Amino acid sequence: MTLDRNLWVTVACGQRVLISNKLGEKLVGLLHEACSKELVILCHGFRATKDDSILVDLAAALGSVGVNAFRFDFAGNG
Repeated sequence: MTLDRNLWVTVACGQRVLISNKLGEKLVGLLHEACSKELVILCHGFRATKDDSILVDLAAALGSVGVNAFRFDFAGNG
C-alpha cells in the first residue's frame, strides 16, 4: 500500500474543531479525516491531553488505513 504524502500530512495535523459546552467552556479537538464513514474517538487519560504522542501517532495510524479519528481535550485539560 502506497500512501499519498499530502494525505499523511493532513492526517497527522488534523482539522481544529471548537465545541462550546453548556457551561460556556470551549472544548478543543482535532478531526483527522480519511474520507471514510468510520470514526474512532480518541480520549486521553488523567493528566494527559489530546496532544500526547500516543494519541497523535494513533490518529495518524488510523488515517493511514482509511479510518477517521477525533482527539480532543476534556474540560479543564489541554
